Amino acid sequence: LPYHAEVLGAIMRCLSDAEAEIRQVADRTNGDLLTLVQETGGMFELSPLLDTLTGELLGKDDVPTKMAALRWINMLLEKRKGDMNQFIPDLLPLLLRTLSDSSDAVVLLNVQVLSRISLSHTEKEQPPTRTDEQQDATTTVTDGND
Repeated sequence: LPYHAEVLGAIMRCLSDAEAEIRQVADRTNGDLLTLVQETGGMFELSPLLDTLTGELLGKDDVPTKMAALRWINMLLEKRKGDMNQFIPDLLPLLLRTLSDSSDAVVLLNVQVLSRISLSHTEKEQPPTRTDEQQDATTTVTDGND
């Protein structure tokens, strides 16, 4: 995916076009590119993609573009959880600012992205817990020694 960030930038600019047909094609193309990146097994540079996405999220006032950018960020957080950690300090201020957006849909998706970040950090920081089977085995051994 050598030019994925440039292609994504061109698509994002068309999501808010004045003509309905251009918006529809851009929306379909965005969905296809998102799926392609999500399903690719190869590595790709995150930084150019995130630069494009944060630029669109900051620079646009239209809901479809903001929603598309948040969907991309959410997908990248899911797909490349470990690699995305280095970008969280840059993303958080932008995501926190987006919580005050006038669109409920943007705010809800933004909360979902923040939740994914929070969950990925919580999973990383918590020590492993015992499973129910391990707990049952411990209880059985303890009960047998009485």
